Amino acid sequence: MLPNRSHRMGKGTGEPVFVDGTRSPFVKSFGAFAEMDTLELFSRTVQGMLRKISLDPNEIDEISAGVVVPQPKNPNVARDAALNIGLPDHIHGSTTNRACTSSLHTILDAATKVASGRNEMVLAGGVEVLSDVPIVYSKAARRFLLKFSKAKSTASRVLLLKDFSASAWLPKPPSISEPLTGKTMGQHAELMAKIYQVSREEQDQFAVDSHKKAAIALKKGVLSDEITPIWSGPNYSRCIKQDDVIRPDTSLEKIAKLRPAFDRKRGSITAASSSALTDGAAVGLVCDRQLATDLNLNPKLKIVDSVWVGVRPYEELLIGPALVVPQLLRRNRLGVKDVDRFEIHEAFAAQVLCCLKAMNTDSFLKKHFGDANLKTDIPPEKLNVNGGAIAIGHPFGATGARLCLSMANELIRSDKQFGIIAICAAGGMSGGMLVERIA
Repeated sequence: MLPNRSHRMGKGTGEPVFVDGTRSPFVKSFGAFAEMDTLELFSRTVQGMLRKISLDPNEIDEISAGVVVPQPKNPNVARDAALNIGLPDHIHGSTTNRACTSSLHTILDAATKVASGRNEMVLAGGVEVLSDVPIVYSKAARRFLLKFSKAKSTASRVLLLKDFSASAWLPKPPSISEPLTGKTMGQHAELMAKIYQVSREEQDQFAVDSHKKAAIALKKGVLSDEITPIWSGPNYSRCIKQDDVIRPDTSLEKIAKLRPAFDRKRGSITAASSSALTDGAAVGLVCDRQLATDLNLNPKLKIVDSVWVGVRPYEELLIGPALVVPQLLRRNRLGVKDVDRFEIHEAFAAQVLCCLKAMNTDSFLKKHFGDANLKTDIPPEKLNVNGGAIAIGHPFGATGARLCLSMANELIRSDKQFGIIAICAAGGMSGGMLVERIA
């Protein structure tokens, strides 16, 4: 039965706001959450969100989730999570794969629906459990199974066995290569590092700084403010309360000893300067500003603007943030001095450093904007101030929502006004948004 919302009809402002959010701890894959799947982890994170703000679930219109490596048993994990935890039946669900921008997409899609009046309240986020990815078999094995299941007699099944090939049944691990280029994301980052002449030393320093900033944030309780503890392990015997990717003792001396991970002979990217395989979930509440007021909620952010771009994937697959940030600034008549915090997703240290260099390179600016004077020089003290995915971790489907939550809390904590989030993604895509703290 649909809830009675006649008291809300026509009272919305059409102004979407980000009320609040929460996330699970981000942990190394095949570790603390190894026994979980996406449904369980996302369900528990949604429950944590509902507890955090004491929200009546009947007010929710939709739940949306970003997942990059979906599990066949829960292709629409958003709707399955709503049913799994017993939320009202009217709450519909949608699950999106937009690579590493997936949960940024769910939040911005929720904002669009609120602005149009189609929804008034959406729980939007994402999840990734890379400890439990689907294993696929060859096309020959799949075709054999289909024929075998349709065979109507024992004799016909026996005949099929003549064509059985044992080698066809070797499982194929999930591919992390770009389907069009054949290169992995790390190989593409290596190519960009060579184009923009980003050195191994610069990358190592960026990685060390990310861990140091995250370690300070962890010690100060900044990260714990974001987290819903999750019980895990055999018989739910362990309560996971914090991220476990952060390495406070990271040093240049230690990581200088690591071999290149993607180009063994001439490469500069190592495991230390790359984001690790991570399990985690994050969710945020997006709703109409008037509804938030009516329900005595205190929204944290106004979602001001968003930009999505695609780039030619062959040479500069991950350069998208260098297009997103200047566009957000120009469209909103802002300069770097007007924006207090920037979050550029750290897939690799090389990728962030390349984006920073591209935004100050004449040839890049002329090529994409027709204006070499459109330089965007982001001060280090404004960038990823509490560390990024290199230190905190990168569950593909959850990172966008994590960045939105982190930005909201940081703007409030530092008493600042504007923030920009930009994320690179597979396929030569990128997305970003401009947000403003609600005083």
